Amino acid sequence: MKQLIFAVTFLLLCISFPTMLGAAKVEVEGKAWLDSQKDPAEINVNGVWGSEEWGDFHLIQAEGSREVSGNGGGYDITGVVSGKHLFMLFSTRHTVEYCGTVSPNGENSLSGTYSNRKSRLHSGLCQESSRPMNMKKK
Repeated sequence: MKQLIFAVTFLLLCISFPTMLGAAKVEVEGKAWLDSQKDPAEINVNGVWGSEEWGDFHLIQAEGSREVSGNGGGYDITGVVSGKHLFMLFSTRHTVEYCGTVSPNGENSLSGTYSNRKSRLHSGLCQESSRPMNMKKK
């Protein structure tokens, strides 16, 4: 009986260990998603943005650049502007937790959606179901 318990425990550890390593990383899956957004930037999102859902976002986008970095809602933000859309990854310790896409919605306002990352048991970056996201320039 002890051997059976040991074998089952060992098997569960072997099965779960690779899934713990399988979380989407900003530098791999996240970079691929951001790199697939290829249009030149038509907007600049540099500054502080407020969101009821997330609190304040502090975004940095150099003039003429597509790349965006910053923080908000307790997460590191890595993103890219493609056309009039901001594509963002919300991460902790380089692991993607959420993906978001917003675009201008009137003066000094961005709106769009965000979604949770996929389970560590599934491949890919973020789930298809999403929730609304709104940001206003402060």
